[in-house]
Amino acid sequence: MLSLSDRYFALIVPLCVLLLAAALVGCWAALRYQRHQRYLLWLAAGYALSAIGLGWQSLLDSAQFARWAPVTGLLYLGGAWSLAQGMAGRYGCSAHPRIALLLGAVVLGALYYYGHVQDRLLVRMHWLNLGLGLVQVLPMYGILRSKPPSDRLERTLRGSFLVFACYTMVRPVLILLLVPGLQGSDIPRSGYWLITLAGSLIFALWFTMLLVACTVRDVFTTLREERNHDPLTQLLNRRAFMEGAKSILGAPRSAPWAVVAGDIDHFKQVNDRWGHACGDQVLQSVSEVLRQQVRKGDLVARFGGEEFVLLLRASLQEAETVVQRMRQQLASAEVLALPNGRQVTLSFGIAQLPSAQQLTQALSRADVLLYEAKQAGRNRVHVDAEVPGGAAVSKERAGDL
Repeated sequence: MLSLSDRYFALIVPLCVLLLAAALVGCWAALRYQRHQRYLLWLAAGYALSAIGLGWQSLLDSAQFARWAPVTGLLYLGGAWSLAQGMAGRYGCSAHPRIALLLGAVVLGALYYYGHVQDRLLVRMHWLNLGLGLVQVLPMYGILRSKPPSDRLERTLRGSFLVFACYTMVRPVLILLLVPGLQGSDIPRSGYWLITLAGSLIFALWFTMLLVACTVRDVFTTLREERNHDPLTQLLNRRAFMEGAKSILGAPRSAPWAVVAGDIDHFKQVNDRWGHACGDQVLQSVSEVLRQQVRKGDLVARFGGEEFVLLLRASLQEAETVVQRMRQQLASAEVLALPNGRQVTLSFGIAQLPSAQQLTQALSRADVLLYEAKQAGRNRVHVDAEVPGGAAVSKERAGDL
């Protein structure tokens, strides 16, 4: 028989889990503008349903424990699937609701039979915990096949969920080894029940801590992405480009680098004739073409207005080949055709980048070459070149390669 303090503990645990559920709802409310954070609501629902089941059973007497087994089992199964759905939502996979529904129906049938037809406490315990564990592991295959976690925190979150699901399935055996001689008459006030409550609270605290930490990390990541990217084109902005360029140029590399400055020809006329919505579409389409033609590790940025800057790990000749491919794709892309059939074109200037310390000078030189391409008739590529004596001149390219 439990002491008065044990009875208070049995009620405090469900209340604590409910408070943790409320904390997750609060996290969602603060981040509801981010659609992918809805998984927090499913996790909160899992906590709440499990807490209601724990609290209900904690108040039942021995005779009522078996009678209400199907109802409390439904609460636990609903809570387990809500947790599984929340984890599946975080990682973009499925919690397989049809399979969960089938498992739930089988488990509830077993709970009814071994609670109303034959009162078999231990059999009910094994059925319920096995069902809860299986429901929780339903999304694990999809989670493990999703993108590998980028940090230790995410790996710990995945691992903790899997460990708890496995623990749930073997919990009756483990606790019966610790609490021998368990009888159906004392289950609501037994050491088994206290250990079950303690385990549930410890997991809820640990898992909530991980979730909050991951959520805070996600928020800061989102804010950093918003700070570093142009909202219209999703390219790097000027500040992020300069920071990224200094970072990658500071690493020891033997490969040459080239800076490319590009500008949409007659872009002001696009806005004046067809409106800013058309101009925004042009900017987005051009950005996508530029992004498609570069390699991993290259940088593409929108410096402002219709001006773009690229940092390519390439020689001048290789950079020119990349830029000419961009011009060809822009010329053939129907999405860039304006209402009167006129194609969108860009002018480019390409300058060599000898070292990280000369980034500003290379940007200025590429901008000068871009201006020369504009003056020479637009839809052209002007490439920096060295002549005997060290003077810099430009080579002009126009039309297809």
